[in-house]
Amino acid sequence: MSIGPRLLCGLGNPGLEYHGTRHNIGFRVLDSFAREERLSFRRSPYQGYLAKGSGASPIYLLKPTTFMNLSGRSVRQAVQALGLAPEDILCVCDDLDLPAGQIRLRAEGSAGGHNGLKSIIAELGSQGFARLRIGIGRPPDDDVVRFVLGAARGDDAMRLAWAADLAVECLRMAVADGVEAAMNAFNGRGYPA
Repeated sequence: MSIGPRLLCGLGNPGLEYHGTRHNIGFRVLDSFAREERLSFRRSPYQGYLAKGSGASPIYLLKPTTFMNLSGRSVRQAVQALGLAPEDILCVCDDLDLPAGQIRLRAEGSAGGHNGLKSIIAELGSQGFARLRIGIGRPPDDDVVRFVLGAARGDDAMRLAWAADLAVECLRMAVADGVEAAMNAFNGRGYPA
């Protein structure tokens, strides 16, 4: 029985054109977690893909297909249908303000400028859900949209792959031991210099 979050949400945009982009790292992490836990995603009535773990207190994995800026619609529908509360949720998303390859877990907080988190906060009427941010760094120019909707290359790609693997470990600990334990173990960890 898990003592941590019951609903893990990976944020991203649906469609092949967005697969592998920096903005879709939340999907990437959930796909890896599902593979390791041998869970399968299926289309759900909650405007997204859902995977369900087994057990008396199962965990759920959700990948909204509403596009990033409307992620909250899918999350709210899942939360209501599954009888969960905001504190049962952990969202995985990209973060421009963290260096590429660094992760940071928080038990609650503001959207920090992330449109997916803004949508979830608005739909739930609460900031009281955990979020695991994966640093993608800032673009060398001011073209943020092109940067987040682009694929990482070279050293940047290695940093994000390393962070995605670390994020899966962090999720596993958060589910088993709670968000605070995972925060203590993983916050501040980043790609080795």
